[in-house]
Amino acid sequence: MSKQKMLFKWGALSCLLLPFSAEAQDYTQGFRYQDRLMISPYVNLEAIFDSNIIYAHDAAGDWIYRLNPGADFFFKGNEWGIVGNVWYAHSWHQKYDEKDEHRFGQRLSAFRESSKGWIVSVGQGYTESDQNDSRTLDGGDGIWRNRVYFDAFGTLSYAFNPKLSAGLTVSFADMWYANKGEKYQVLHGWKQWALGGEVSYALSTRSRFAVIGSYQEYYTGAKNMTFGNLSRNYSLQGGFMSGLTERIRYRALIGASLYDYGGEMSAAPSYTLDASWKISSKLALTAAGAGYFQPSETSFYQKKTIYTLSGGVTYRPIKKVTLTGDAIYRGEDNQTVDKYSSSVADYSRNQYTLRARVSYSLHRYASIYTSAEYTYQDSNRLHEQQWDRYRMSVGLSLRY
Repeated sequence: MSKQKMLFKWGALSCLLLPFSAEAQDYTQGFRYQDRLMISPYVNLEAIFDSNIIYAHDAAGDWIYRLNPGADFFFKGNEWGIVGNVWYAHSWHQKYDEKDEHRFGQRLSAFRESSKGWIVSVGQGYTESDQNDSRTLDGGDGIWRNRVYFDAFGTLSYAFNPKLSAGLTVSFADMWYANKGEKYQVLHGWKQWALGGEVSYALSTRSRFAVIGSYQEYYTGAKNMTFGNLSRNYSLQGGFMSGLTERIRYRALIGASLYDYGGEMSAAPSYTLDASWKISSKLALTAAGAGYFQPSETSFYQKKTIYTLSGGVTYRPIKKVTLTGDAIYRGEDNQTVDKYSSSVADYSRNQYTLRARVSYSLHRYASIYTSAEYTYQDSNRLHEQQWDRYRMSVGLSLRY
């Protein structure tokens, strides 16, 4: 196989797996066996002060103490590999102990490549959270809502030649809430099936032009609603992405989406951005963003149009010190789509977050860190959803 074709294949694989962060893990530590299997256990200990633990206009602050053990693992065979992660986190609140929470999750993915140009990858993830609800509109919060999120995907890509390639992706996601009406406001989960296709063409060794299209179906619990429980989304985007390079990786696409919810068709711009630039051994920049539709979690009669954008910087002035910072924006428009639901008001909200972190490596297996975060949210209609929040934390990270 030519070097150019091999580079293309790994470039295509990295783009197909872009949303799944496990593939981007730096496997430089851990228990190793014959340079094929690596297992890297870790544990994080953290103390946090949160000025607004219920995300409400009438804020309540508290100290939080968190324990987070986990492990990453990687196995590399001949033209195939497996990547995984498993973790657990428990948080104790000093004053409001009824808001103690625990979370656990895992992610597993595998890939297989062929000398004939085929790449196949599959994966799945699971996250479960037990924590107090904070979404009631009167400023209160509920008690011990359980939230489960599961997703799975499969991708198939083929290089027709060093310039032209195509890919197909199938995915499934299921988000579920435990609801008890006497304790808290009801939240609605959904199931999603998606099918996507991609064609890309190499403009040079460093860049490719790509067109992607997708079809999605969402199923909610709205079986007794006037418009049923099925919604559909159609999306088409075009743009550019990088080849396989050591310093620059990007995927920038823009297009439009059509969303059929409750028999009403809506159109909106859609985009996908994921980029990183390693300027030097000390400095790197990142950017990410997306625009998309999805059902509302608070009302069967509403849909969401969501826009996100973020930018970050990582700087290592000396070998043992790492400085990171980022800015994040999330916009959300909630629109009523059923004529029998005039009591459900349209509203929008915007959330702005600034974060900074300093990490110091004590030695290869341990580091200490401190971080600061500030978030402000506004809403055009709901006074209760206008709030701000800051978090300060210190922690110890141990990894073998």
